[in-house]
Amino acid sequence: MAKPRRKSATAPLRWTHANTLIKGLMADRRYNTALLIGAGIYFGLRISDILQLRWDQIQSDQFIIKEGKTGKERMVNVHGNFLKLARRVGGQLKISADHAGLVFVHQRSDGDREKAISVTAANKRIRKAFAAYGIDSQNASSHTLRKTFGRRIYENNGRSEHALILLSHIFGHRDIGVTRRYIGLTQETISSAYLSL
Repeated sequence: MAKPRRKSATAPLRWTHANTLIKGLMADRRYNTALLIGAGIYFGLRISDILQLRWDQIQSDQFIIKEGKTGKERMVNVHGNFLKLARRVGGQLKISADHAGLVFVHQRSDGDREKAISVTAANKRIRKAFAAYGIDSQNASSHTLRKTFGRRIYENNGRSEHALILLSHIFGHRDIGVTRRYIGLTQETISSAYLSL
């Protein structure tokens, strides 16, 4: 009997690297990929929820999304930097701020019915972008982006227990231990212990 495949770990990016990647994608007119990376690091949503985002949501100050995994509604405040990015891309693509269409659409959607790209396609797009712009990341995927969001929240809130509690609520984790492992703090602490001898 074959062993079940274990998920490969991924780590968050440095915030500066993530933003440099977005700037490079924008300069190269890879607008949709820039928005995908931006949505991942600024919203902290699961990729399945990001792929359901509409133009009118990402070009507003805040929006409500019903999370696919939990079925819970979540209010997302759109950071000013992401809002500028979304409006710039919307302007480049001539998409109005009130357009209710999906942002990340499959090019072969059925006539009038838009279809979001798949999670696999999104992760492939993320890996290609990382490779093309020299971003070194172990097992690059949408989890890398979500963990980048988590690490940024943690660091901007004083690396505190409060920040972990906040993130556990945002991520829907059962406790802060899960959150600590998710954003890579447990492994970081273990590694530091070896170096402290």
